[in-house]
Amino acid sequence: TPPGWVGQFDEWAGQKDMSAYSVIVPTVPVKKMDAQTAKAYPGIVEISPDMKFPAGNNAVDVQKSSMKAAKINFVQPVLQTNTRAKALAVIPTVAPEYGYFNWYWTQDTVATQTIVIHNYGSTAASGLVYFVSIEDGFGTPTAYSNLAPGANMTVSIPFMVVGGQSTVGIKPMGFFITVGPDNTVTWSGQLALNGIEKYNNDASHLPDPDGGDNLETSDLYHFPFSEGYAIISEAATAADNTNSPFETANTLNTYVHGIMHYTTTDTNLLYAASDLYVKDHGYEGVCDEYSTMDITFSRSLGIPSRFLGITWVNQSGYSLGHAILEHRIGGTWVHSDPTWSTFNNPQIYNQGNNTHMNLTKYTDADDNRYTADPSGDGLLRYEDMIAAPFGELPGYN
Repeated sequence: TPPGWVGQFDEWAGQKDMSAYSVIVPTVPVKKMDAQTAKAYPGIVEISPDMKFPAGNNAVDVQKSSMKAAKINFVQPVLQTNTRAKALAVIPTVAPEYGYFNWYWTQDTVATQTIVIHNYGSTAASGLVYFVSIEDGFGTPTAYSNLAPGANMTVSIPFMVVGGQSTVGIKPMGFFITVGPDNTVTWSGQLALNGIEKYNNDASHLPDPDGGDNLETSDLYHFPFSEGYAIISEAATAADNTNSPFETANTLNTYVHGIMHYTTTDTNLLYAASDLYVKDHGYEGVCDEYSTMDITFSRSLGIPSRFLGITWVNQSGYSLGHAILEHRIGGTWVHSDPTWSTFNNPQIYNQGNNTHMNLTKYTDADDNRYTADPSGDGLLRYEDMIAAPFGELPGYN
């Protein structure tokens, strides 16, 4: 029994597949951007589907890739002359040298992208730099002017992440550069690092009623810094193209149930392992590891989530213990249990004559709190967390 767990129990509830008892979560259709819709968003333009974004002409600076703004370096272009303009002048080739790209996008906010461009031509150049969400088909152009031959210029592009016209998840990033009044494209490419779109947690979107406690990082949940990109990109891949917090949370529940391996070693039974520890040890664990992974994935995509311990008494009089989580969606707490593959069904524990479903919230995980356990090993005891007893919540009883 985990020390400090409310309602000390006789045994773990174990793993089950109760997905047949979950509610059906509908897919929310995506409204793709078109030219007419783009007019409602200043600075946003529709990008032609004929525009190509070749890969392989840039690489991520490894030392920067764990930050929210990754540095990307570009291969020097093979210079070509625009034949149509030969009679008048040579259109200078303007191409990027490097840039700092904000890959962690919050819906309905600006993700500023900074690109250093170089004029490889023999005449001054003016034109536009377009940053593009390739999947969504829209982008933001920013003008540059009088870029001298052989000179560099820094261009900052205030890219608006339009939540109503896109989904959360993986976002291939690209941009292209034009020169002259005819907007002749002299460079285009897809970035070597994908963007990741998440929900907005301000008061008008998906707020956390506890002031951010259910979104924060801790010694259990690691993002967006340190090794955060690995956590966030896995969550974004699993929930890619979902278009509502309810749909995203349900998708992550299913993903965690499928990727984890229920393993009752002494380590898994006595400790709560961090997300990075679980990833590094073959996705093994019991219910608390399942819940930890679901929470870290959900929080990284902007869904407020909290860890709950639950105990109940079965018809034989034994007390069973289990770990679950809840998401804050639409102004209410939504149940999720990836160990049992059940979602939005808190009454699932009330079947089979079970009684006294007793819940406790665990928060603020700090590996330094329980000094008898080595700090920094990725394994936490329940004394490393703050317990807040909820008692027998009506929704579960």
